[in-house]
Amino acid sequence: MNLKKIFTTLSFLLLLSCGYEPIYSKKQINNNYNFSINTINLIGDNKVNQILKNKLKKKINVEKKSTELNLNLNSRIEKSVTSKNKKGNPIRFSIKIMTNIEVFESEILKGKKNFEEKFEYNNRSNKFDLKQYEKNIKDNLISELSYKIIKYLNSLK
Repeated sequence: MNLKKIFTTLSFLLLLSCGYEPIYSKKQINNNYNFSINTINLIGDNKVNQILKNKLKKKINVEKKSTELNLNLNSRIEKSVTSKNKKGNPIRFSIKIMTNIEVFESEILKGKKNFEEKFEYNNRSNKFDLKQYEKNIKDNLISELSYKIIKYLNSLK
């Protein structure tokens, strides 16, 4: 028993002094990206665009980097019923968020890409719960889109 406590304490101390840092710490993220975003022009669904803009600005620091990019974002949401019961009431829904991005570096088109995220979910009896659930789904899909956009922007070297 004593040997186990000594081993646990020693391994804990060794891990503390090894210089470990999380891979996705803010310090690491800011150092990994070699670009900054000057402006983001928004077209389409305002709610999606504003959330996307905020997420992009959070993840990319505002320091001036070697490459300064201007973005045009065009987003839209499609919500559809994927299945109905015998009475015609919806059972399953689908939400699809599509974003088209154009990347400019000093007025020169550097890249263009379409991103799409889709999620299917069941209907709920309580409409308030359904709206809250849809809001959470949209937030998660937009977070995934922002991650993909940042990954794409970093690959445009």
